[in-house]
Amino acid sequence: MPQTSLDELRMISAVERVGSLTGAAAALGVSQQAVSQRMKALERRWGLSLFSRTARGTSLTDHGVLVAQWAGALVGQAEAFDQAVAALRADSAAHLRLAASLTVAEHLVPGWLVAYSTDADAAHVELTAVNSVEVVERVRSGADDLGFVESPEPPAGLANLVVAHDEVVLVVAPSHPWARRTAVTPAEIARTPLVSRESGSGTRETLERALRATLGDEPIAAPAAELSTTAAVRATIVAGGGVGALSARAVGDDLAAGRLRRVHMQGGPMVRPLAAVWDPRRRLSPAATRLLEIASSGPR
Repeated sequence: MPQTSLDELRMISAVERVGSLTGAAAALGVSQQAVSQRMKALERRWGLSLFSRTARGTSLTDHGVLVAQWAGALVGQAEAFDQAVAALRADSAAHLRLAASLTVAEHLVPGWLVAYSTDADAAHVELTAVNSVEVVERVRSGADDLGFVESPEPPAGLANLVVAHDEVVLVVAPSHPWARRTAVTPAEIARTPLVSRESGSGTRETLERALRATLGDEPIAAPAAELSTTAAVRATIVAGGGVGALSARAVGDDLAAGRLRRVHMQGGPMVRPLAAVWDPRRRLSPAATRLLEIASSGPR
């Protein structure tokens, strides 16, 4: 079966949003005939009745409404992807220099950029994704106007505003012996070489602080592997490479699908703030202020 195109998804989503084929065509800047033909082609390809056609007009069936809502979610993700990729372009026209830790850059920044792009006077954004320590260094040096970090404690000398919260969770492959455990102790975790992010990562710092809060100065085993991206840590664990600590946002789909299992640590959840940081000696630009407003207005 041919793959469904984004144009087709936009069309059926627009029909559901505005309530008619004619209105969808006007919203998309195409002819009503073009929308009607593409929708009929989808019905034939999928073997579903998406529309109820009567003398009074055309409306979505129950299946059509459900498919249109799925389509709208996918179109939104595609738009977020385009905005995030565009922000990676470093050019002289960029007016807002933004640095974000990997968790924030992967899971929150795309949505913020989509919302920001609807502003009539939206500036170009240059995004750098690095670990939290590097974000702080870039903001302090003036290389970036605004940063987002996932560190448990606010960095000294910078203004900060918590915009969301995140939980760090321990995960293993389903075949790992810990997958059958209801919980493990902090001492067991400290003795186990983990698949870990590099030093300076907010995720790693959150876990180590939680262990030290319980174990004091007891040694923590050196990592079995230090990897520079969340994706690399996740892939290694999925492949059966050991135990790792990752953002709950990063492994939500894997946990739901059964590719990973969560291992609870005795002592409670490891919740950390996700915070915006900036140099209080430098006045935030209107663009930075607006993005900060968008970031702080979302779910926390």
